Amino acid sequence: MKLVQDLPGIFEEFGEKRREAFLEVKEYKDKGVPVVGMYCAYFPTELAMAVGAIPVGLCSFSNETVTPAERELPKSMCPLVKSSYGFAIEDKCPFFHFADLVIGETTCDGKKKMYELMAEFKPVFVMELPNSQSEKGLEFWRREVIRTKEYFEEFFHVIITDEMIHHAVHLSNEIRRSLKELCEVMKLDPAPVFGTDIQKMINGSKYRFDFKTTPELVDAVTEKILEEYQQGKHLESRPRILVTGCPIGGDTMKILEGIEENGGVVVAVENCSGVKTLDQMVDETQEDIYGAIAKRYLSTGCSIMTPNDNRIELIGRIIEEYHVDGVVEMILSGCHATGAESIYIRKFVNEEKNLPYISIDTDYSSADKGQISTRLAAFIEMIQADKSGKKELDMNYCYKLIVSGISGGKCFEEILQNVWDYTGVPVRFLGRNQEVLYEVGKEQITVDAQRIVHECLDGVWIEAVILDDQRKIQVQELADILAKSFSMYQKNRKNTGNDQKRQPDYLWILVSDTSLAARLAGKLEETKEFSPVVEKQKDNSILITNIRGKEDRTLLIRLCKEFIYDCDGKILIGNGVKAEQNLSENKRLQQEVFELARKRAPGKHLYLIEQYYHELAISYISRKVGENGFKLKELEQIRCEDEETGRNLYETLYWYLRMKRNVSQTAAKLKIHRNTLLPRLTRLNDMLDLDNRDGVECEKLLIAMEIERMKKSDE
Repeated sequence: MKLVQDLPGIFEEFGEKRREAFLEVKEYKDKGVPVVGMYCAYFPTELAMAVGAIPVGLCSFSNETVTPAERELPKSMCPLVKSSYGFAIEDKCPFFHFADLVIGETTCDGKKKMYELMAEFKPVFVMELPNSQSEKGLEFWRREVIRTKEYFEEFFHVIITDEMIHHAVHLSNEIRRSLKELCEVMKLDPAPVFGTDIQKMINGSKYRFDFKTTPELVDAVTEKILEEYQQGKHLESRPRILVTGCPIGGDTMKILEGIEENGGVVVAVENCSGVKTLDQMVDETQEDIYGAIAKRYLSTGCSIMTPNDNRIELIGRIIEEYHVDGVVEMILSGCHATGAESIYIRKFVNEEKNLPYISIDTDYSSADKGQISTRLAAFIEMIQADKSGKKELDMNYCYKLIVSGISGGKCFEEILQNVWDYTGVPVRFLGRNQEVLYEVGKEQITVDAQRIVHECLDGVWIEAVILDDQRKIQVQELADILAKSFSMYQKNRKNTGNDQKRQPDYLWILVSDTSLAARLAGKLEETKEFSPVVEKQKDNSILITNIRGKEDRTLLIRLCKEFIYDCDGKILIGNGVKAEQNLSENKRLQQEVFELARKRAPGKHLYLIEQYYHELAISYISRKVGENGFKLKELEQIRCEDEETGRNLYETLYWYLRMKRNVSQTAAKLKIHRNTLLPRLTRLNDMLDLDNRDGVECEKLLIAMEIERMKKSDE
């Protein structure tokens, strides 16, 4: 198919498709074509298509109908449920009005109750959805798909033949395939078009009732996007954002718009209205076609599933394939399942994918649109700064510099100079008559430089300048800190005296031998940041003073890594010590950790003290309680059973307790499937009654096992 319209016109046409479909659905009804209304992606639309009906998504994304719904429903309910019910009772949704039948599903509690209420004035059929994607769940769901098929046959007086269902499956697969390939154009970097335009296409396609022509039309749009991309027509480079969470559409499009209006581009929408529903096809080659339909739909990763591994797996694939820079999760107020699951999503994105994540809690009103835009602007600016290499400032350290300077009796010029040395942000304070009171970084300021002005006291203003390598949001925060600190300085001025003693921060570095320590000290002294604060001791230690937070420690770690790479030695880097009188005790502790670390990980060359706190605590407890203080009969029984059966129960118990009895994390540590793990845990529970043990008892078991492991490694 050759498109005659340009892409913006096509996107707008699809964006208006739902509105046009209000009239089209009546025309189809007048022709005797039945309409099946639905609310959820778990409903197999092939069943409706097989009986010759039009499956259509019912209205549920407008704040307009929330207030009428709240006359009957609790205000604390999810806005999606309230909006859906409001459309129904107010008769403001033409699709609901003309629907012969509404299909519900037992997903969240709010929707289940809504279907009960709807059934009083509209034919409603509810599919019972399992809450697990297990084999038993799939068997149950297959029976439910067949029960729904039989209900359709009775309701619409049509017998669904194998030919009819296969035809419907094939057509649905073709529509899904075309839309999936359309979404995949966003894998290109830079992105060819805005994500909001792709979403208009996906949402609009649901309201094209001439299903046969949809794949060809969508394919033509995809081809046109790729053709123009080859001609160099695409967006400029922007932070690439994945949106996940609750269903998006209508009034919640403010999230996508907020991202793209603030310099990002939405490369994928994982929600029900995006990639999630397009990712998998129904296997047309299966002899059991209803089993294939059930498998495809049940695999949808929704937060109502326990566990919801499919969603994590899909998000991981999207992040890799679409080159995602950050993840935005939209959580509708009152959606407890998605809210609770966001904990796992955040951990997965931050810890496994090492990407920034932000969650936006919202509803359908426009009242929070400005606040959302501000938060998204900061999030996108942070990503831009990371990609462009802009300097990241530790604001806690800035505040510490200022407060320690004031309490240490420094004059404000010296405090401001210290802040300038760390941040590189030009700042000046202006008096009532615009006279300069204090100023740093004047030589760095250009005429067209962007400035942030902030009032400190009556008649005194601070002006901070944003340089090219600095983030606007951090300069704003620094200006705010300096403004408040100036007030603090004025109030405490009587206490400022240059003869007061200053208390620097300290950090120990231990090296495997004295000569190597001397060489490392020389290496550090060559670095500008450390030349005035490196103090080589007579033994194998180095003392670093005036540490400026994690930035200096990160630099220390990098320098030590580079140094030890070509040396046959070992280094331990400690954490900061604030008081000079604690240095000796801290050094003794680090020497103990150094000895432990070399025993536990002899192959490593660089150790960080925080990685061995757990081992240090176990070593201390072991010495205190003696050799027999933590020998437990239960552990001996488990070892005996392991010798007889080879089930590895001892190692399983150790990681189960170490992971705070979290099944998923334990399975990951043991590198086994959770279905392999669960029988082991059942046997351990039979032996130890773990479910009825409190935290203290479990900790005692874990400590006993840690001591045994430590003694074994020492032998």
